[in-house]
Amino acid sequence: MESTLKDKQSVTATVNVTVDRETVDAAFERVIRSYAKHVKVPGFRPGKAPRGVVVKRVGEDAITEEAREAVIEASYPSAIREHDLNAVHAHAHGDNPREGEPFEYELHVELYPEFDIPDASSIVIDTDVEPVTDEQVQSTVENLRREHATQVPVDRAVEAGDVVLIETVGEEDERREGTAMPIDLDTVNANLGDQLLGKTIGDVFDLQLEDPHVHEGESEPRAASTRIYVADVKAKELPEADDAFAATMGFESWNDVLDAIRKTLEDQAKDRGREAQREEFVEKLMAGTEVDLPPYLVNRRKGNLLESLARDLQRQGMDMESYLSKLEADGKREEFESELQESAERGVKRDLVLERLLEIHPAEVTDEEYDEAVRYMASREGKDVATFRREYGQEWLDNYRFLLMRDKALRNAVEALVGDGEPEATAEAGEEPNEPSEQADEAGSGDAESDEA
Repeated sequence: MESTLKDKQSVTATVNVTVDRETVDAAFERVIRSYAKHVKVPGFRPGKAPRGVVVKRVGEDAITEEAREAVIEASYPSAIREHDLNAVHAHAHGDNPREGEPFEYELHVELYPEFDIPDASSIVIDTDVEPVTDEQVQSTVENLRREHATQVPVDRAVEAGDVVLIETVGEEDERREGTAMPIDLDTVNANLGDQLLGKTIGDVFDLQLEDPHVHEGESEPRAASTRIYVADVKAKELPEADDAFAATMGFESWNDVLDAIRKTLEDQAKDRGREAQREEFVEKLMAGTEVDLPPYLVNRRKGNLLESLARDLQRQGMDMESYLSKLEADGKREEFESELQESAERGVKRDLVLERLLEIHPAEVTDEEYDEAVRYMASREGKDVATFRREYGQEWLDNYRFLLMRDKALRNAVEALVGDGEPEATAEAGEEPNEPSEQADEAGSGDAESDEA
């Protein structure tokens, strides 16, 4: 095999490849022998039919196409290695090979881009961890008291904070057994809660509902209503914020409860602050990075985004074709396509930048950290670890470990800048188990597709 680098740009390269006739003939022979073993030819035992009979029965086009694929599959990796190309994806163009002749084709390669990112130590993090206020502590106390409230029947109109027992009614406002449902006005959405305010026991009225799904062919959720009967109204008697209440929760004093609440709120604020700091860090790395994006990776990301959208639409009772038709009718299809392209490009650039950060600042994930992370992911899906590993497969697990390393590199870089606490646990890294890094899949893989010219 001989190859010549015809052209090389930032994320693309073209290589001319010539495969000698001996290799081409050998590929044809292997294909024909393979067919001869499996194709049934009347009057001949398997594998004993003459070559010409096998070719005629299978078809020259099918054999030629298979031989072509075999020659390309065997030769393109060597061509990529010969010219030291860091391939993301490759596909071949050329005519079909002929027996007894060399075969020439053109290999179009998409490359992992070479680029620099800003020095991580030069990034200035402006985001601070928000302090916990007394108002936040008090708000949490009130929520805690409501959660432990005693419900007491009252003979008055419904007020904010009450629990209302409703039942559906049928024809002639007849109450239906087994339909009782308590509605907590502290937690129910405002639409339902507002309709219940001021009602009293015995009231019958139409409760206006909103279908959360947008159905196929419709642009807005459906409005619906159900006729209900107010069966009971209960007020909440909140416990006093004192040592007795603290004892029911396992604390020695109310001050211990307050300390625990404040500590929890501070930990939550710290987590939010760190996440915001990481996002700021990534945004500034991306803003300071110029990189050409391989079209293959962008298109693949667009495909992933569309698959995710299709799943969301399916849950809402709509298919993708209907959704796109609706966008077209509303004159929003072009805007949708533009936003999809922008999201895909942004996602690919983010991956590239974070992987470059990992190259510059390597981060290792220990077996213990990795095992704990897999256990965490398995528990999120309600599966045992063995089942989780089997269902996702080794390729996904390897990509997940790569994500953990990438995430750890990011956390380490930000921690080095803010330096105000111990590193976070790795087990919760890689928050999207169904979207392992595309670059981990593709970089250097040199996948090839062949297209006839």
